[in-house]
Amino acid sequence: MSSEDAILPTVKGVRAGMLDQRTNTSTVVPYTSDRQTLNSTTDNTSTTSGYTSPEFSIQCDQSNTAVLADAERKTTEEIVKQQLTAFRRAVSAAGILAVTDVTGKIIEVNDNFCEVSGYAREELIGQDHRILQSGQHNVQFLREMYSTIGRGKIWRGEICDRAKDGSLYWMDTTIAPMLNESGKPHSYFALRVDISDRKRLEGCLHELAYHDTLTGLANRDAILQSIQASIGRSSQHQSALLFLDFDRFKLVNDSLGHDVGDQLLIAIAKRLSTTLDHAVPLANSVIPARLGGDEFVVLLEGLKRAEDATIVAERLLRVFSKSYKLGNHTVYSSASIGIVTSTQEYTLAREMLRDADLAMYEAKATGKANYVVFDCALRDKAKARLKIENEIRLAIEREEFSLLYQPIVSLESGRTESVEALIRWKNEDGELIEPEEFISIAEETGMIVPIGNWVLREACRQIAQWEETLGPLAPVCVHVNVSRRQLALPNFASFILETTQHYGVEPGRLHIEVTESMIMHDREASIAILCDLKELGFKIDIDDFGTGYSSLSCLHAFPIDVLKIDREFVSNLNHGQDFGALLHTIVALADNLNLKVVAEGIENTNQLTLIQALGCEFGQGYLFSKPLLPEDLEQFLRNDAARPPCHWDVSPIQTFHLSDSDPTDPPHRQPMSVAASSCGSGSQSLKINRSRSTL
Repeated sequence: MSSEDAILPTVKGVRAGMLDQRTNTSTVVPYTSDRQTLNSTTDNTSTTSGYTSPEFSIQCDQSNTAVLADAERKTTEEIVKQQLTAFRRAVSAAGILAVTDVTGKIIEVNDNFCEVSGYAREELIGQDHRILQSGQHNVQFLREMYSTIGRGKIWRGEICDRAKDGSLYWMDTTIAPMLNESGKPHSYFALRVDISDRKRLEGCLHELAYHDTLTGLANRDAILQSIQASIGRSSQHQSALLFLDFDRFKLVNDSLGHDVGDQLLIAIAKRLSTTLDHAVPLANSVIPARLGGDEFVVLLEGLKRAEDATIVAERLLRVFSKSYKLGNHTVYSSASIGIVTSTQEYTLAREMLRDADLAMYEAKATGKANYVVFDCALRDKAKARLKIENEIRLAIEREEFSLLYQPIVSLESGRTESVEALIRWKNEDGELIEPEEFISIAEETGMIVPIGNWVLREACRQIAQWEETLGPLAPVCVHVNVSRRQLALPNFASFILETTQHYGVEPGRLHIEVTESMIMHDREASIAILCDLKELGFKIDIDDFGTGYSSLSCLHAFPIDVLKIDREFVSNLNHGQDFGALLHTIVALADNLNLKVVAEGIENTNQLTLIQALGCEFGQGYLFSKPLLPEDLEQFLRNDAARPPCHWDVSPIQTFHLSDSDPTDPPHRQPMSVAASSCGSGSQSLKINRSRSTL
């Protein structure tokens, strides 16, 4: 008897687990006591041996099913057990696991949890999970998390925890409640993935996206978001926006280099942040930002009064009036500040920023180092400015500009020596628009270049025409103002030369007038271009001298022929000896440098007398003539030439003395007694002991 027979029954029974090699399936084979099979199948064509009753077949089928089900169940359980074990190992290896009870006590953690937290397992088990809290999440965040898992729901989110050494780390966390038979949580299973590297990268990207890389302050996008959020809260508190632009920054940047310019911006940002720290008592929130270039803004929230913004502005003005020490350089860069408050009831951040910008430009226009609070009149002014800008463009296309010419008179002979070309604009409605209303706008927009080039061409054309119509009575030369933008053009000198050649005008008959503030804006570049013009034969004038910021000692460095004293200087001569002494100094310096001096804005005989007494050789102003149309100037010159010689009475009508004179001083430094008298037809002349000079 085989071993197999020993475990099988001696009565009718079943033998299970036989494997059909053809079908790879198990079969149940019934046997008789004489070891013959019942319904045994030998092949597809075989017949049965023995007799099988229906009852026995049913019993065999039931036994067959039960054995198969039990085998399958055991197999499935084993497979599931193996799969769960593998899954646990995989999850534990890849994830950070922790289990807590409903009170928050830590029940279990895996090795990964210990590694990232810095705690040993025995330091964590039994501790409250709050040992890991970082304080980075607000109450609302925690309340929502606890509420979700307390209801037996799965919660997922990002949690920042604090390690044993105090460092912070971020986890992408899934918390699954484990429920009892009644559906209530009895513990919580937390699966976490360390996302600290990703959060650091996001932080870097956020820093780049919302912070200025040079100064570390918030950038334009960030401050616009903050302003918009503040507008949404404006009904609850007062807020204000300060727009700061720093005077002379471009000069520092261009003259000393971009590295020094960057150092200045960093120093400005530090000074701004330090000063604003003291503004906290006035505002609940203070956010400084850099928009770009030398433009900064400050958002003040939670002000008790909107007017408190001006207190902050005044502090900033005082702080920024002080010098900066940047390496070997000491520079000054004061601030112009525009202020807008929430009382204007804005709905969009960009509108609030726009109006603060308008107020800042108004502060610059009123003298810099100042602040201006926005009002609606500034917006109207801006709209009018935009209207002028658009009309200038049309005026260029329609050729609406014209030139008037004002005589420049010799104060020795009373004769017209030259004329200054002055632009005028009459629009299509016949309205005369003064230069003060459009020149600055044209300068800022760049439209001054085509306008200025037209002026040069028209002046040269007019000189050539006067040569034909007036002959020897034609003005010796014409003075033409040029803008800083024109002077900066690389082909400016060649353009003027080609223009004079086109009209057959000698270069020496054209005076190029520049302001002292213009040439001091970029001193080296200005010297280079003016030297080029001088070499080509053109004359160089400094216009409005005495109103800029150049040093008298710098005059020798520029290739200048004429100094034109500003009209405001002349108008103040009657108000004290200081102005006379300053003008006398300028004239003396000009003599030493072999420069001619023209006094602008002479409107009465008293001014004329004082100007001549101080040694000025040429004058210009309404006392002699208003600006004239070309045809009217022709008649003026003919009348001037037809008048008989003029003279001045020797009996004094006014004496002007300069203090602290010395008998050894040259004649132009001696106190002078001069008299004025009429020469007929409103013209005047002076008699002094000098040889006649010309411009």
